[in-house]
Order: sequence, then structure tokens, then C-alpha cells
Amino acid sequence: MSKFMPLLALLIVAALIVSGCTGTRTMVGKENNTSTNDLIAAQKAAAQNEYKKSAGELNDEIDFLKNHYKPPQNCTLEDYRLWLDGFRDRLGLCRQMYDNVSVAAKKYLGYLNESSEEYANLTSEDTGFIDDINSLDGTYRQYSDYLNVTIKKMAALRGYQEKLNASVAAYNDLTAFSKGARVDSEDSYASFLDGFNGKVSAYESKANAAIAAGEEYLKYCEPGSAEYQAVTDNNNALRDNARKCREAYNNYKKDYDSKMSAKGAATSAFNDYKDKMGKASSAANELEAYRGTAKALEKLDAGWLAGYKERLDAFKAACNGAIAAGDTCKQYLDPSGSDYKSIESNEKSMKDAIASYESNYSKLNAMYRNLHPLGPIIQ
Repeated sequence: MSKFMPLLALLIVAALIVSGCTGTRTMVGKENNTSTNDLIAAQKAAAQNEYKKSAGELNDEIDFLKNHYKPPQNCTLEDYRLWLDGFRDRLGLCRQMYDNVSVAAKKYLGYLNESSEEYANLTSEDTGFIDDINSLDGTYRQYSDYLNVTIKKMAALRGYQEKLNASVAAYNDLTAFSKGARVDSEDSYASFLDGFNGKVSAYESKANAAIAAGEEYLKYCEPGSAEYQAVTDNNNALRDNARKCREAYNNYKKDYDSKMSAKGAATSAFNDYKDKMGKASSAANELEAYRGTAKALEKLDAGWLAGYKERLDAFKAACNGAIAAGDTCKQYLDPSGSDYKSIESNEKSMKDAIASYESNYSKLNAMYRNLHPLGPIIQ
């Protein structure tokens, strides 16, 4: 037995060694698998926590922008601009946070089965974030557009008010000029017309500029609103005032031209009257000189009487021409004026002279007929 004991002992030891080695390897494999699974679970949990944290922060920021960050009421343009800058900055922050969420989501999705409900929920959340951010981006553009339109509207309003005030100033200047004008002569009337036309033109220019500015401002006003109607009424009033001012100038110009035409006609009439009076005076002198060419009995000559009659007719024609010219002049004169009375006095003198010469001729002609009953009858 002593010979077998070592061998048996050796076999037992060998068996124990084999058994011990094999058993040890099996126990190490199980521990490694457990450690790996625990590590993966821990990493998954960390990825999940990271995703939930970043997604929760993004969701809170989106909710704040959508439901709580509202534009201030009754604010100035600058306040609104500052508020919009804040909206823009927070929207930019949402985009940055979404990038972080996307990174966290990809990491977490790596631990999920694509067919799992959690995977689907995560994908759906990502789509929701994208939609929310795009929606907020559209909201920002609307707010920004509103700001830009408001800025343009206010600029248009300022331009309209400035040009409207300028048109009012031009109208007041025109009114003051009209009230202060003194027209008492041809030259002062002409000077007034030039000045008035210049003032009217200036007002027309300012009124047209205000109307154009009003039309520009109306682009930003709601049709039918009180503001829209007020600007429309102002523009109509400007057009009407400009038209009336131009009509007033045209009427003044027409009156001036009429007076200048009348003056020209009057000047022509007075020149004609002066010429006709000169001819009547010359005819009177010639007639009187002819009467002095014969003594009393010599005047009872048929030839002399015929010459006397010829000169008398010329004198009458010249006087009648002068009287007619005087009547033309009188329509341009004041009946109570000295010129008017002078023309009437000249007319009376000429008619008296004609009557006197005709009476003298009739007497001479009658005497001639008495002396020469069978002689030629002188008409």
C-alpha cells in the first residue's frame, strides 16, 4: 500500500489541481460578465440622466418663450427693441441647448432597441423640439417684422408731420402776404401779382409734398380707421386749399390783365380823341380863316359860299369825330372827374360852334337867294 499511496496521493493532488483550476476559471468569467453588464447599465443610466437633464432644461426654456416671455404693453420703441433682442438671445440659447440634447439623445439611443417604445418616445421628443424651435423662429420673425414695420411707420409719420407743418407755415405766409399787400397803382398791382404767385407756388409745393408723405403714411394705417380717415381728410383739404389759392391768383391775374387791356384801350381812345380834337381845331381855324378872306358883300358870292359850305362840312365832320372819340373816352373815366367834365365841355363847345357857323351860313345863303332869286341854289 505504501507504493500506491504516493501515486494515489499524486492522483488526488492532480485531480484537485485540475478540478481547482477549472473551477476557478468558471468563477472569473461570471464576475466579468456581471461587471460588464453593470458598467453598461451604469453608462445607460448616466446617458439617460444626461438626456433627461438637457431635455428638461430645453423644454423649460421653450415653455418660457412660448408662454411667458411676452412683449411689454404700452412700451416705447426702444423698450420693444430691447425685449426683442432678449427673445432673439433666448431663441439662440434654445438652439444651442438643442444641440446638446441631440448629442445626449444619440448617446442614450445607443443603449436602446430601435423597436422599443422608449426609442420611439425619444425620437418623437426630438421632432417636437425641432417643431417648437421652428415655431419660435417664426414667432421671432413676426415680432421682428412688426418692429421693422413700426419703425417705418413712425418714420413715415414723422415725415408726414414735418411736411404737414411746412405746408401750414407756407399757407400762413401766403395769408399774411395777402393781408399786408397794398395795391394802389399799376406797379404795386404788378408787384403784388408776382409776390402772390411766388407764395402760391411755394404753398403748392409744400402741400404736394405733404400729400405725398400722407399717402406714404397711409400704407401703414388700417383702411377705415380714424387715423386713416384723418390723413385722408387732411390730404383732401390740402388739395382743395392749393386749388383755391391758384384760382385766387388766376382771378387776380385776370383782373390785372383786364385792367391793363382797358388801360391800353383807354390810352388808344385818348390818343384818338386828342388826334380828333386836333383835327377839329385845325378845321375850325381853317373855317375861321376862310371867313376872313371876304368882306360882308363879298360873302354873297356863289363860289365863296360854296367854299364856306365845304369848310363848314369839314369842320362839322371833324367835330363829330372828336365828339365820338370823347364818348369812347368817357367810358373809362369817373363821371365826377375833371377829365370827364373836360370832354363834356369840349363837346358842348364844338356843338355850339357848329350851330353858330351853320346859323351864319344859313343867313348868308338866304341873303344870296334874295339877291339872286334865279341863281343856283346852294345846299
